[in-house]
Amino acid sequence: MIKVDIVNEVSKTADITKVKAEVAVDAVLDAMRLSMQRGDRIELRGFGVFQVKPRKRGIGRNPRTGKEVRIPPGRTIRFKPGKDLQNIG
Repeated sequence: MIKVDIVNEVSKTADITKVKAEVAVDAVLDAMRLSMQRGDRIELRGFGVFQVKPRKRGIGRNPRTGKEVRIPPGRTIRFKPGKDLQNIG
């Protein structure tokens, strides 16, 4: 599923135009993006949790040349699915 599919679903479910649905989806995604840039945790009950975690520096390997490459420390986003999403199986 891509963003256009989400916009179409929101439009159909909320019975609003696709333009308004796209504005709503963009607003939600922008709010999530800004929150994660600040390092905040996002919890969507029944869906899951997005959390910004620090990433240690390390040493990787270039698969083409086999040379070692230093990986700088940074931040990464982790997603932990909620109970409802885990039990889809």
